Amino acid sequence: MKYFKLNDGIEVPAIGLGTFKITEEKDMDHTIESALEAGYTYFDTAKYYHNEDILGKYLKESGKKRSDYQIATKVWPSAFGYDATKKSLDDSLKDLKVDYIDVALIHWYGEGYKETWEVFNDYKNQGLIKSIGVCNFSIKQMTELLKGGPAPVLDQLESHPHLQDVDTHNFLKETNILHQAWSPLTQGKSNIFQEVVVKNLAKKYGKSPAQIILKWNISRGVMVLAKSSHKERIRENIDIFNFELTDEDMKAMASLDKKQRYSADPEDEKWLEEAGNI
Repeated sequence: MKYFKLNDGIEVPAIGLGTFKITEEKDMDHTIESALEAGYTYFDTAKYYHNEDILGKYLKESGKKRSDYQIATKVWPSAFGYDATKKSLDDSLKDLKVDYIDVALIHWYGEGYKETWEVFNDYKNQGLIKSIGVCNFSIKQMTELLKGGPAPVLDQLESHPHLQDVDTHNFLKETNILHQAWSPLTQGKSNIFQEVVVKNLAKKYGKSPAQIILKWNISRGVMVLAKSSHKERIRENIDIFNFELTDEDMKAMASLDKKQRYSADPEDEKWLEEAGNI
């Protein structure tokens, strides 16, 4: 396993397990069992996913020590503000059945996020949160946040070969904030696995297209969150640390950038307004 060191000194693995849309107990049970067996130690959830309770249940029942795994969760914009954020975090701690959250994240930029950030810092000082970060913050939004306090440890963004977001990636690197990727395989919304470059590299290394794409992101210093509830795919996604992409491989992958999103835009004001009302 490769690790990235956050700007607060804590290390996180280069790949974590995403849990979006895993809301059935039987699916979560099977997923956690398969993930732990395969070597995953970082689990990403959110209040918005409505699965913190079952994720917490199966991690607690796994037999693993709390220090053996990390949990990240998020506060949705409708819970921004001092009291609402405290309730969201307290509920997450209860539902996840833990004494602390490893990484707490602001899910999207929105009105009232600064008060939420203050609560994050307060909970961190109390030891209830280890690290604090954000999701879906653009350069403009991140610059605004950086003026008001400590830097987040990471920014979780939609990131895949069709959306390489080089400017934001470089900005995060320069400010020592980890770039973390959600939807690294585009959630099945594209033909990414059929790209000639990806298929050729998969053949070259004897790997699957998904493994090549995940390895590419990690090779450029991005932590990836790979989501699956299928045992073989869970194993396959983490089996990417026994080969290295060359500079030429990386250049070939860079050619796939279409600047194309398959989900919401962080600067779409209409979407941000809607998110604040969900």
